[in-house]
Parts: sequence; C-alpha cells; structure tokens
Amino acid sequence: MSAYQNKHGRRPGRGLRPWLLIPKILSLCALLGGFLAAAVLLHASHPTTHAQWASLIATISTIFTRLIVPAVFCVVLSGILLYFQHPKVFLKMRWFQVKVVLLILLLPPLHLTGRSLIHKARKALAVDDLDRVAELMQYFTITADLAILALVIVIVIGRLKPRLGQRPKTLAEQRDKTAE
Repeated sequence: MSAYQNKHGRRPGRGLRPWLLIPKILSLCALLGGFLAAAVLLHASHPTTHAQWASLIATISTIFTRLIVPAVFCVVLSGILLYFQHPKVFLKMRWFQVKVVLLILLLPPLHLTGRSLIHKARKALAVDDLDRVAELMQYFTITADLAILALVIVIVIGRLKPRLGQRPKTLAEQRDKTAE
C-alpha cells in the first residue's frame, strides 16, 4: 500500500500566514457586522423618552465595547504580524501605503469623535436634556456611517490590491534582482 500524496490541499512552507489571515478575516467580518448592526439600530430607532434613549445608548455602547473594539484590536494585531513577515515587500506596494495612510488618518479621529459624542450624550441624558441627546446621537450616527464607509474602502483596497499607477516588475527586472 503506497503512502498518500497530497495533490490538492495545503502545502507546507506557507508559515504563519494562513493562521494569521483566518482570525484577521473573521475579526474583520465581526468589525463590519458590528458597525452595520449599530448603524441599523441608530437609523431604525426613534426614541422619544428618557428610558428609550438610555436603552439605545446602552445597546450601542455594548456593541462597541464587546464587539467592535475587540475586533479592531484583533484586526490591527494580525495585520501588524502579517506585515512583519515581509515588511520590505509591503512598504514598496502603493496599495499598502494608501491603506496604512487611510487607517492612520481616519481611525483615530473617528474613534475620538464617536467616543466624545457618546460621552456627551450620556451627560445630556443624565440632566434630562433629550433634545441635546437627539442632536448628539444624530452626529454619532453620521460618524458611524463615515466609519463604515472608511472601513469598506480600506477592505476593498486590501482585497483588490490595485496598482495605483505602480508599474509591475518585468521578467528581466525580476531575473536581475535574483542574480544579485
């Protein structure tokens, strides 16, 4: 009886990459799903009483603290670990440069804005200023929508890896590089 030969399955030599991609993709799904769930709640609910506003803010806060924030940490950590496998190669690619710049420029302002708005909404709710709560949550809804848009753009760039004007290396250039 001959030994089994794997013709179609995973071949050895890919290292940690598949083991880093799997949690990154799952966390990215959780991140986008959490944002979409929060956006649906924000757009579909029309609270009028103090109790309804308190419930909405508590639900949104739970989605963010229990789903979105851990998913962001997992995505960022696995992305950094993937980057450190081949840092020189990634830094030369324009799609990666654009993706990192977008993340650096968009993630902190959206996070700080959303966090500040929720904090102010809680304070306004504590003093029973429901008009101010409605205004702040409207701004928070816009911030969440912008975060979804930014996330989708970053996902598309990371998935499609567009050249963005970068000329691919010719076969001769690749041979010269390996000959050195």
